[in-house]
Formats: sequence, structure tokens, C-alpha cells
Amino acid sequence: MEVFHVSGELQLEGGVTFLCCSVNGVLSRPKLVILDNTEGSAQVDVPVPKFLAGVSGASAQGGAVAPMTGTIEKLLVKAGDSVQKGDPLMVMNAMKMEHTIRAPKAGVIKKVFFKEGSQANRHAALVEMEEEEAAGAE
Repeated sequence: MEVFHVSGELQLEGGVTFLCCSVNGVLSRPKLVILDNTEGSAQVDVPVPKFLAGVSGASAQGGAVAPMTGTIEKLLVKAGDSVQKGDPLMVMNAMKMEHTIRAPKAGVIKKVFFKEGSQANRHAALVEMEEEEAAGAE
């Protein structure tokens, strides 16, 4: 069982609220935009840390994961495509912003788990990748 040491606090700076947090010693300081503060409750989504970007319980082979809950707007790859680390895989619309999901490593797309227009939950595996075999047939 993997244990994560997480701590955080809200900081107000020049009228802007930040969430200063630490996950296993990796610091993050996302700015908070409070859209509807009802009854003092709030939901906070923090981007997936780089050390978790390739980790997914649903995909032991590794692949890209959704940084937050959103809608898959455009698919840029299909099963069988070869990609390099950093290549765009899909465009996701979340919190009224477009997010380009990029390959966490070089490899071949084994499976794409969502279709255009589908809703993906935060940290959901978006694609399954496998290491590219040596010298392709082309």
C-alpha cells in the first residue's frame, strides 16, 4: 500500500486565494477561483502531480489520465498510433477551459477509453499505452 504525505493551507495574497499544498514533499500553489461560495463549502481540484501523471489503477500498462473532470472535445489519436512523449492525444474541456492531454511517454496507443463528447472523471485513464516494439514493419 502506497502512502502519500499531504498537507495544505489557504493563503490570501493581494485579494487572490491560493492553496499551498505539499504531496510527498512536492510543492504546489494553485490559484483558487471561488465561483459560488454557498454555506462555506467548496470543492477544490488540484492538477495531477507529474509523479502521478503516468499512474492509473485502471491501466497497469500506463497512459494518460484526466487532470480534472471534463468532456472529451476532440480525439487526436486512435489505437495503433505511435506517439512520442509530449505528443497531443486529445483535447478536453473542463472548467470552461480547453486542456490538451499529452503523452506521458513514447509508445503505441493500445486503447482509447473515451469517445468525443464523453464525460471523463478526474484521474480516469484516458488511453492505454504500451512500449513501442523495436523497428516497425513500415
